[in-house]
Amino acid sequence: MKLIFINFVLFSSLAFTQEIFTEYLAEGQDTIDVFSYQIPEFYNNESSHPLLVAFHQWGGDENSNYYTQFDEESNERNWIMLSPYGGSSNNYNHQDAQEMVKNEILWIMDNFNIDKNKIYMVGGSMGGAAGAIFANNHLDPSLPMVAATASASGILDCERRAIEMDGNNSMIEWFGGEWYEVPFEYHRNSVVYFADSTQSMHYNLQYTPLYLDFGFTEPHRTHAEDLYDLLDGYNENMWIDTDPTGSHGYPVFDENHVCEWLSQFELVNNSDTINVNLDEPSRAYWLEAYNQFSVDDFIRIDATYTSMSSQIKIKQYSNSDSLVLHTLDEQYLSENNNITFLIDGGGNTLSSINIGFTGPMFNGFNILNIHANLVFSYDDYCSSFNYNIDENNIIWVERYDLFENTICYTDIPYNISFDFSPPEEYDDVNQDGIWNVLDIVLIMNHILGVSILYENQLSNADINQDGIVNVLDVVLIVNIILDT
Repeated sequence: MKLIFINFVLFSSLAFTQEIFTEYLAEGQDTIDVFSYQIPEFYNNESSHPLLVAFHQWGGDENSNYYTQFDEESNERNWIMLSPYGGSSNNYNHQDAQEMVKNEILWIMDNFNIDKNKIYMVGGSMGGAAGAIFANNHLDPSLPMVAATASASGILDCERRAIEMDGNNSMIEWFGGEWYEVPFEYHRNSVVYFADSTQSMHYNLQYTPLYLDFGFTEPHRTHAEDLYDLLDGYNENMWIDTDPTGSHGYPVFDENHVCEWLSQFELVNNSDTINVNLDEPSRAYWLEAYNQFSVDDFIRIDATYTSMSSQIKIKQYSNSDSLVLHTLDEQYLSENNNITFLIDGGGNTLSSINIGFTGPMFNGFNILNIHANLVFSYDDYCSSFNYNIDENNIIWVERYDLFENTICYTDIPYNISFDFSPPEEYDDVNQDGIWNVLDIVLIMNHILGVSILYENQLSNADINQDGIVNVLDVVLIVNIILDT
């Protein structure tokens, strides 16, 4: 379990009007990372603030980024700035470092009012690719995601750069070997792998705006140029410096231009099209992969949702056997309290996928009926459906052969419909008629961005009716519970 040891240390000087603090990330009794953060001069806890995460260069630390102009830019824009150490001065992008950064962002979100739709990342040299790599690996809407990122002289393809350099000691140290010994570690910790698109995570950047900058004399500027060409038309929001200045790392940035460019974007976290390579079982937008056959290969997902027909088409799904659809959501609810989907496996993938359904609308007991039937079925093969609900409120669909009463598979699409019980007119948040700690948990998850309340819940959660669901409402709920 990750814990934060709170230890405020003022790092400001007379030159700053903003405040800079240092904190420590601990696991058990061991301190594993240190990070600093800056609170802008006009911070207001009643308003949400964008967060700028800045990654230092090779040999730097959590305080190095304050020698750029990004802290001044953040202060002027009323942004909070987070500067992680990343567990090491010589590599940011391995899995442990990414986990540290994620937990540090969660701490900031827990202690300050952060706009989770405006988390921006910047970095120079060693840290230049960190934002895009973090974006590749973090696509779960219930956790921090990257709204936009900027790279100065970043190593975008680790394997390619290791070959260009005839080896790289920090990559060998943190990835566990040379590029030819542990290729998957190089690929999963890169923005892109140019040599083989099937082993590359650049697909995951379709909705992440990218700012690419390199110095004029840098030989690996081609990484940025090749990535720009590769994603052109796939990612609609990219910028690359066509008139570069500076030599390497942060000096190639115009910090004002970078922040102006980043500020125009908000997080895209619920697109109808999902085209990703996942390095491990995890969630990507409204889909979540369970299980992984080969841990040295990516889980491939290519799926779409068509709102006009409520059709979910799973065009490609490989290296895993179970797929959860986080689609039991109020946005899909019809006027008669029903959610219906047409599930199409794209010709053959349904024959090997276990499909589950979940979402914020389903609380474990509020579904009255589930109906399913095959589309274009000419016989009774695999036409019987059964449903199992696990401890995570996931409804797993099982299909049976009517003749042998055994589980079977078919590539024939099917319709599935969920009938929800009408919402009761209760005043509490989870609509069970009792004010208790469950209501507080829902509100805190909403405030932290873990899971968002839907319309009726929001109305009930805003106890003081000030238009904002915050800690003040939690205090009032505690009083209600104590009074009852």
